[in-house]
Amino acid sequence: MILAIVLFVGFACLGLFVAGVCQGRWMRSPPPSPPQADLQAADDASLFLGWDGLAPGERKRRLALYRERVLVRSAEQDRAWLKQCLEGKGEEPRTTRDF
Repeated sequence: MILAIVLFVGFACLGLFVAGVCQGRWMRSPPPSPPQADLQAADDASLFLGWDGLAPGERKRRLALYRERVLVRSAEQDRAWLKQCLEGKGEEPRTTRDF
C-alpha cells in the first residue's frame, strides 16, 4: 500500500516535471525572425551589424557574401591592372591593392 502511494507520487512528480519542461520549451521558442534584409544591396559594414546576435548559419551566409564581394573587387582590380599593362600605360609594379 505504501509502495503504491510512493510510486504514485513519484510518477506524478515526474509527469509534472516533463510537463514543465515542455511548457518551458514552448514558451522559449525562438521569436519569428525578422524579414531578411536584402543583403545584396547592403554595404560591407552593415553586413556585420548585430553580429553577436546572429545565428551561426546567418553568420556563414554573410561571410560568404562578403568573401564573394572581396573576390569580385580583387578580380576587377586585377583586370584593370592587366589592361593597363597590356596597353603599356602602367609600367610600375603592383604592390598594394586599394580595397
